[in-house]
Amino acid sequence: MKKNISSIIVILALIGFLVVTFFLQYESLFLTRIASLIFALIYLVIEVKQEYFSTNKPLFILFSVISILAIMVCIILDETSATEGFNARSFLSLVFVYILLVISYKDLYNKNDAAK
Repeated sequence: MKKNISSIIVILALIGFLVVTFFLQYESLFLTRIASLIFALIYLVIEVKQEYFSTNKPLFILFSVISILAIMVCIILDETSATEGFNARSFLSLVFVYILLVISYKDLYNKNDAAK
């Protein structure tokens, strides 16, 4: 149960950080921040309803693939509309999202094994 609470706190901190970046009027990666905020809210729901998603892992995998593709498209759109040119460092956020998804999947896998 402690691991579940810490995961929820991390997701809430991420949501708080994304909301604060809108008030700081940071203009870079605007669409990416909106998409990340939407997916962070959905991952919060997934973390709360972990029992359902631990039995339906293909749904979690499908949603993970959709979220990575959507964030990649948003980064490309943000970078092509930027006036300072293309910045390849923006794609490092995809690595961060992928690592978080792998950790979330391992939590779901371990939760399902413990239930058996």
